[in-house]
Amino acid sequence: MRSALVFVAGLLFAPGLAAQTVIRPEPPLDSARASLRSALLVLRDSLNTIDGAAARLQRDYRQASAASLLSRARVMQTACAGSVRTVGPTKQAVREIKLSERQRVKRRAQLLGAMDELGGVLTRCETEFASMSRPGGAETVRGYGNDRAVRVQAAIRKYEQAMTEFLGVMRIRMTPLGANPHELAG
Repeated sequence: MRSALVFVAGLLFAPGLAAQTVIRPEPPLDSARASLRSALLVLRDSLNTIDGAAARLQRDYRQASAASLLSRARVMQTACAGSVRTVGPTKQAVREIKLSERQRVKRRAQLLGAMDELGGVLTRCETEFASMSRPGGAETVRGYGNDRAVRVQAAIRKYEQAMTEFLGVMRIRMTPLGANPHELAG
């Protein structure tokens, strides 16, 4: 009788135990990769500011007042200017890391190319939105602001793709903004 109870209890608890997954923490990054990750996070965070500003512009452009449109253009200009300042130091950090594996070198070259392209787009963003944010430019923002914002966002997505591929070969994990790394585990 007792062995039958143990057998039934084993059947009841076995599926729950089998479904559990053991998650081991990521191995710690060496100092060079940790420094690189920090630089990439700074740039990522500044690009998220642009995404937010572009989303607000795209949401409000139809019904926004002239003053609101000019404000949205100034926010875009400021966000792009902030990101332009972070591209250089981030590129420097990517260039300085010592790599020998062919795949890592290849992905770094792709990332640096994407950063060059991104820097150019951000510089244009800064100047175009500075021009649009002048008094009397509200209708220009209404007519052209979304198109310019979409172009900037497309360059950001292209950079993010290159960054993701580079991080993959470097075995550097970056969690999304606001996410707890343990929540992503399962």
